[in-house]
Amino acid sequence: MARSLRALAAGFHDPRDARFVEHSLPQLLAQRLYGLTLGCEYLHDHATLRRDPLLATACDKVDPLGLDRLTPARYGAALAAPATLNRLELSHNKTTRCHKLAYDPAAVEQCLLTLGVRGLPKHAREVVLDLDAMGHLIHGTQAGRHFSAYYDGYCYLPLYVFCGAVPLWAQRRTAAEDGAAGTVPALEKIVAAVRQRCPPARLIVRADAGFCREEIRPGAQRSGKSQNS
Repeated sequence: MARSLRALAAGFHDPRDARFVEHSLPQLLAQRLYGLTLGCEYLHDHATLRRDPLLATACDKVDPLGLDRLTPARYGAALAAPATLNRLELSHNKTTRCHKLAYDPAAVEQCLLTLGVRGLPKHAREVVLDLDAMGHLIHGTQAGRHFSAYYDGYCYLPLYVFCGAVPLWAQRRTAAEDGAAGTVPALEKIVAAVRQRCPPARLIVRADAGFCREEIRPGAQRSGKSQNS
């Protein structure tokens, strides 16, 4: 299994009794993430995907045909059911006998950032960080929904930071926040990670007018002229 998946799994806590575990934490994460890369974003898609021997092989299942299951009714399905994956995703805010796989948000955040900067060349002479806020329209009563006149609808306003084609940061925010909210704490973590990966590189932060804030542009003139930092 990919080293990156094992690194991500290290940010979770798994207190389950190994004698009764058929799907390890890395396998559950692999199944969910590989399903997303296949374009299957909904959990109910795994009612079919769990019977796919190629996906099971990718998830490091010893028997990709699912003939080694503990319960005969599950023979032929090597991977986890949608309900199992649902409990994995909801374990962060529930404390029941079924929701056991809690995670450390800070550890997961640091893991994803570390994996992102690994995509940068170590000896790069210049690194450009592109900041952007993007309105994602929502079509329900999701928590944190807020109407944005700019996007003419209810939406979230996540913060993204890219270095070329490499995503380094994706932070969910509501549209009730300022477009630059949370940028400084994010940059503090990103810059530290990039400096560790590319010590000699000149670092440039690039963004549109929505990020024109003094705290983001510490060296900028009060005249309002843009400046790389």
